[in-house]
Amino acid sequence: WKEVYKKAVQFDKEFCGGWNSEIDSLLTFAGLFSAVVTTFTVELYKLLRPDSQDITNHILLNMSAQFAGGNITELPSFTPSSSSLRINMLWFLSLTFSLMAGLVGIMCKQWLRHYQEDISRPSKEALAMRQFRYDAFLR
Repeated sequence: WKEVYKKAVQFDKEFCGGWNSEIDSLLTFAGLFSAVVTTFTVELYKLLRPDSQDITNHILLNMSAQFAGGNITELPSFTPSSSSLRINMLWFLSLTFSLMAGLVGIMCKQWLRHYQEDISRPSKEALAMRQFRYDAFLR
């Protein structure tokens, strides 16, 4: 049983090594993509709020009108354009999917680590547990 178990462990190391390296490169890509998308999202999120300089100018105009005895005007309501709403929605969705891909990649790496876990049982039981995990992986 020990020889069979050693061969199975060697097969698993080679088998999981390819998956680990593939997941590592996908996680790197997902991380870089998330960073780039985050910078665009931060910049374009400003389109969903009124410009603070316009608000300050309006307040200063009201203050000068009040000192001059004139009428105070209301701040105009702000509604973002539909194109800026759509663009921001797509950026946030892209960021969400990218982070979800990273989460799935981390979960896969944890599963592979658990799959390769050395079981401190007699060889016959360890081999049966390894085969059970391998069959579950193939499904």
